[in-house]
Amino acid sequence: MRPVGLTAVLLLSACQPQARRLLVLDLALSEPALLNGTVQPWRDEGYNVEYRRFYPHLVRADLEHYRVLLFLLGREPEAPSDALTAGDLALLTEWVLRGGVAVLGYDADGEGYLDRWTTNRWLDFLGTGISIGDRLLEDTTARALTTTGRPQPWVEARTVGDEPLGSPLGEVYESFPLERNNVVTVRDHSALLAVTSSHAFVRAPRPPRTASPRGAAGVVAAARVGEGLVLVISRHALGALGPQFRPTTAPLQQPGALERTRGFLNALARWTRRPAEWAHVPPAARGVPVALQQAPIPVELVPPPLVPPVGVDTITLPLVPDPKLDRATSIPEWLRQQGMRVLWAPLLPARDGRHVVRPGASLDSLVALLDVGGFNLLGGDADPSAMDSVHARWDERDAVRRAWAAAVGRLEPTSVAWIPVLDYAHARRNPADSSRGARGEGLAAPCALDSALWAEGISGAYAALGRLAAEQRTLVIALGLDIDGPRGYSMGQEFCDAAWRRGIAGLGDAARLDSLPSGARYAALRDAGLLARYYRALEDEVATRAAAVRDRILKQRRDVYFAFRLPQPPADWFTLGLLRGFGLPDRPLLLFTPELRTRQLLSLYRSGGLNLAHAVALPPASLAARDWTSLKRLVFEENDGFWLAPDEAPGLGKRVPLDSLGRLLRRLAR
Repeated sequence: MRPVGLTAVLLLSACQPQARRLLVLDLALSEPALLNGTVQPWRDEGYNVEYRRFYPHLVRADLEHYRVLLFLLGREPEAPSDALTAGDLALLTEWVLRGGVAVLGYDADGEGYLDRWTTNRWLDFLGTGISIGDRLLEDTTARALTTTGRPQPWVEARTVGDEPLGSPLGEVYESFPLERNNVVTVRDHSALLAVTSSHAFVRAPRPPRTASPRGAAGVVAAARVGEGLVLVISRHALGALGPQFRPTTAPLQQPGALERTRGFLNALARWTRRPAEWAHVPPAARGVPVALQQAPIPVELVPPPLVPPVGVDTITLPLVPDPKLDRATSIPEWLRQQGMRVLWAPLLPARDGRHVVRPGASLDSLVALLDVGGFNLLGGDADPSAMDSVHARWDERDAVRRAWAAAVGRLEPTSVAWIPVLDYAHARRNPADSSRGARGEGLAAPCALDSALWAEGISGAYAALGRLAAEQRTLVIALGLDIDGPRGYSMGQEFCDAAWRRGIAGLGDAARLDSLPSGARYAALRDAGLLARYYRALEDEVATRAAAVRDRILKQRRDVYFAFRLPQPPADWFTLGLLRGFGLPDRPLLLFTPELRTRQLLSLYRSGGLNLAHAVALPPASLAARDWTSLKRLVFEENDGFWLAPDEAPGLGKRVPLDSLGRLLRRLAR
């Protein structure tokens, strides 16, 4: 018998007004925790938000259950993900004609051309007069520092009727950051809800800079279609209030500006609930037939199903973090008192495609900066792969030995601890299958479960680092892995043979699935409702292999920590599997990313067993700014410290001399 309480909840859900229910579909299959910032404004304005992660396509039953759709579009063909289908377009048309609201969030970071192309054809079919451009807007004024060195144009809300969108009593919005955006062009400028400043431009081969239309580029637009509404905005703009699967472009030292962003996004969500106010945006005109034959890669021509596959669930968003888990547990005394103050510099910098030993003067300069800047940790690539006696040349091994010996000699007299790191992009391996995307296409990364990658690359390099840690017990405090490059793994990825065999082993009917070609594997799992189980199996396998590497290191050195540098917060099955595998109950993992706002996200991860201490990236130019109070709060209250890579400073504004850099860091650490 079903419990009375659960019955009451189900009855209440069934009676819930459709007008308050919102469905999130994400063709990139994002981790739910990374959608909290995206959905929070909609939840604040009274919507009940549900996310169907592992079947990111419309079904006919959705038309009766939801009024608003947040459709976050995919990353194909530049990166693996799912993509819009002909069935999606058919139901989107019916959705808006019946009075629904379709919010289309396109990818604006150099990916997602396929879905932008498909969406533009659909917008033309409806006659909306809206089109999404294919180039990222940039800004000549660089008005705000960011951790990624990519300041994006700030935007202003346009008037809808007589007032800026959602503004009370005629209050005019100031400009505010809204993450990455492409130019959104419109037939009627009254369709624009937000525009950039006149300093924004897009880069094109000819001419080098193409000015924005009418001095300001559109970034958010809407049109009425039938009884409904179509709203076009970048998925990054929708998620500007929280971490995403991309490194943030939020302003580093202007936290108040994000409150204006929040005001705009809340107003946007509130506006979608007021059909009477939609009259101020233009209606659709006569459209043109949809022609998908010229798509950059084929669009799936499948009809929409009636209901999602059995086994596919929806979850309620936003996820609520436990405030008791705001901080990492089992924090060591040195981290609690000082925080992480990390200089990130490779021990053997690259020159002409090869790693070279730092000259003595360069190493002395590095050690001097550590002292003057008050750093307590030095991290960076130590090139442990070159210690492989089977695959590395003798001169490479000799260079690494000399570099390690020189580093030990310089660092031992100081109070700075060392984190030697393996750069995942340099892990040696024998030629084997590459990673495979959702269409079976080969990718630049190695197959994530290739046995050669683990046995000859990761395990061998970590064994060399483990020996170093055992020999230098007072100096080496942690061993690191750097995945800050193009070899990351995403959802919609990893259908190579080695991963496929592991992933389907526990799914049942393995013989039938094993015979599928790589190009049919993703769709087969998705349509059978098995995609969640498949990715969980891959994550478990990565965790198992990572735990085996960890345990071998712990036999050499029991008290060593493990560190990871990532280009964005951990969000994919591969990274989460690594963190689970290396995690230990009695010490936190040390995490280095450019993300500013990690408190809630890491609290959610800690509730799932991942104990993480986080250091935020600081661009050197940020240290010359005047607002030290907000910078200190960001570094030591919102995060557990900072990391800084002076060798990676191009594009971050005026370069700060290293001697001045050290003095400025001293001020930050006081």
